[in-house]
Amino acid sequence: MALVEERARFGKTRCLLSVGIGILAAQSLTFRNVDSSAFDNFGNLAALGLDSIAQVGQVGSAALAVGIGFLFYKLYPEFEKAERRNRLTASIVACFLAFTVVLPRLMKQAITPFNSYPNYLGGVPRWQEPIFWLVALVQVLSIGSALAVGICWLMHKAADLGEYGKPEDGDAITTPGHDSIWGRGARLFDGASGHLVLATVAMVLCWTPMLIIQGPAKLGLDTMVQLIQFRTDHVWDPIMMVELPGYAGQDHHPFADTYLYGFFDELGLWLGHEILGFCILIVLQSIATAFALVVSFIWLRKRTNLPDSCVCICWCLAAFLPAFPMYMSTIVKDSTWIPIFLLWLVAFFEALYRCGNHQVIGWKLVTCLIVLGVLSGLTKKTGIYVTTLSLLLLIIFLRKQIISLFLSMLVPAVLVMGFVPMVVLPALDIAPGGPQEALSVPIQQLSKVAMVHKDELSESDRQAIDKVVDIKRMEPQWRDSSADYAKHYGYKINSSSEDRMQFIKTWVRLFFHYPKDYIAAVPYLVDSFVFGDTYYYSGPVRCGWWEAGGYKILPGYSECKPSYTQEKIGIPLNDALNKLPPFSFLGSEALYTVWLPLMAMALVVANKRYRNMLYLIPSVVNWCSLLLLAASSSRYSLCFLFMFALTIAVPFVKVERHELHLEHAAPAKR
Repeated sequence: MALVEERARFGKTRCLLSVGIGILAAQSLTFRNVDSSAFDNFGNLAALGLDSIAQVGQVGSAALAVGIGFLFYKLYPEFEKAERRNRLTASIVACFLAFTVVLPRLMKQAITPFNSYPNYLGGVPRWQEPIFWLVALVQVLSIGSALAVGICWLMHKAADLGEYGKPEDGDAITTPGHDSIWGRGARLFDGASGHLVLATVAMVLCWTPMLIIQGPAKLGLDTMVQLIQFRTDHVWDPIMMVELPGYAGQDHHPFADTYLYGFFDELGLWLGHEILGFCILIVLQSIATAFALVVSFIWLRKRTNLPDSCVCICWCLAAFLPAFPMYMSTIVKDSTWIPIFLLWLVAFFEALYRCGNHQVIGWKLVTCLIVLGVLSGLTKKTGIYVTTLSLLLLIIFLRKQIISLFLSMLVPAVLVMGFVPMVVLPALDIAPGGPQEALSVPIQQLSKVAMVHKDELSESDRQAIDKVVDIKRMEPQWRDSSADYAKHYGYKINSSSEDRMQFIKTWVRLFFHYPKDYIAAVPYLVDSFVFGDTYYYSGPVRCGWWEAGGYKILPGYSECKPSYTQEKIGIPLNDALNKLPPFSFLGSEALYTVWLPLMAMALVVANKRYRNMLYLIPSVVNWCSLLLLAASSSRYSLCFLFMFALTIAVPFVKVERHELHLEHAAPAKR
């Protein structure tokens, strides 16, 4: 009798919790800070909170509340049954994920249209108002609670798909089901060359409608600079706006990309229509990226215990989510770099897998890491830093097969950062990129400190700053939306390397004196880690640098205007995708930069396979690179979108059985 009463009380509590979490979480997701007066009193808060429901309609908000409440009710028992360690891990991760939803409203941002979900219009934060913090707390707790039970449910499901799975399920997990549609589909990822080609071609065909809609091509500002310098021999620094006579180009943007884009531009002219060259490049870029994605799915099937259905779903997501082909129709260094980096990442995962299973890396894999590392550094400036630092950290933490990994790290770094700038660039008469690019964030932050606290700084600090940055010239133009303004108007091109070194030392030291100003100077750095931006992208066929020679590139297309198909279909489709919750969520930048990596970490902890954290080293290094950029754009984090399958795979990588026994100190299975 007592047990029945206890179960009844538990069921009633569970129902009340589900109703409360459903309503509060739905309201938290739809609430947007449309007016700072919302935090003047509870009356304004209630009125504006109810108004926010209209954004998704009464039916939509009710469905959202019921859906969240129902899922919470169904999944809550898994939270109750989970170990304390898993509950704590799930709660911590859930709070971080909830912050990615709440933080946009906490940040001081300009008013923007409702183009994604959940998103906020911005406004001025009312830090001093208790109601402001109360709302933020309710949002984090309600959204975090719903996410915590979901993560615990994932932990329970992932337990059967850990390193080995349960003994009775192992064969079912790793052996393709001949009578299953998933098993038949997964045969495309068995590594056979014919199946590899078929899966790649099928993906490109799925992308073709979106490539046509977004076509014929999209050339960004950076690409226009590269094409102008290649075609017209007019060379200048696009940030400092300094002419560079006597040079054939500048390495501000990777010179390898410049030659690549210039070649296809000339190819189009030779064929009779300039745009044809760029169309050919887009097709080749799409094929290369689809190939790299399929290779990652093959690794997923061969090296993890994920079921065939998961591998097939990953392929379907990459093939049918419009975000993937939208960026393939863009000619920019980030899109060009993606297939190279993704293949390097597969090689990195394979090297780590072999080290963990006491297998020799081998000269073929080392060669792949070296070649792909060099190409990564030549096509994107930060590429060489990501690959080099990732391998260095792997050597430090793994301490296995050091010579092979060291060669894979050292050779690309020496070639890209040593041989190319000292030998290749002078031979091609290419000017090196300006040193101010590596100082973007320090210039932005020290500039703000110098403007706000100039009377508090010591004479030596002021001198260290003044030798690198012209504060008086820069101050009227300074913006917290990008460090490009501070670089363009403030950086002194005649500063020496010693001046810049002293500048860096001052930047590090003053952080401990003015941390709030440092954070306030770069609010744009948080954009890649919070919900708001998506990977759905449309842009003009050509745009920028008209007076510098841009009028010579694709003269048949209007300046900064979309193509006909973009205007009639592409842009309306983007708006629709950003407003529809399933698609806006699947295309959200934060889903791939934060949610997937943190969920992978949580599942690794749940499976007690802590060594698998090493697979996330490239993700962490890419996080760091995003925090050193001069501006924010979804294309800077594009690698997280395309490496989604490998991120999902991290908790489920196979390991030899004897390795399991060593780490868990468990008796051998009978």
